[in-house]
Amino acid sequence: MAKELTVFQKLEQQIEQLRQQIERLNVSEEQFQDWFDGQLFKTTHSAPEQYCDELAYNLRQLERGQGNAQQEWLALRIEQQMLALSRAVTFFQRR
Repeated sequence: MAKELTVFQKLEQQIEQLRQQIERLNVSEEQFQDWFDGQLFKTTHSAPEQYCDELAYNLRQLERGQGNAQQEWLALRIEQQMLALSRAVTFFQRR
């Protein structure tokens, strides 16, 4: 019987899928960054796939569990970041 994946493992897989999709799109950072509110991601990314790095970092922080308020904030942040990245990827795939 296959071992069930944890929520964190499933999210890691989804982030990796997003990374692969972004890399296949081959869009410039300038095209990609305009998709996001300035507060959603750090503005120091020089390549679109680095948004996935930030997302993975946030997921690791959530997994470590740093208090309820921090975990709630991180969970919401991860959800918003994944949704924004998914929308951007879908847009660029349809172009």
